[in-house]
Amino acid sequence: MVVGFGKKIRMGVEAAEKKAKQKYKCPSCSRIAVKRLSPGIWQCRKCRKKFASGAFEFKQ
Repeated sequence: MVVGFGKKIRMGVEAAEKKAKQKYKCPSCSRIAVKRLSPGIWQCRKCRKKFASGAFEFKQ
């Protein structure tokens, strides 16, 4: 995402996007396969379970 403002805002957006695109550990099958579907909705790519969690970071 391109932000046309100051450095702090750009760095904050970069950190949020990095967390959102990262894979997380599934609490159900213990594999690192949970990815973000939309803000607040996460799904494990292996066991196909869906979870509700943070908008940008998966919190177990």
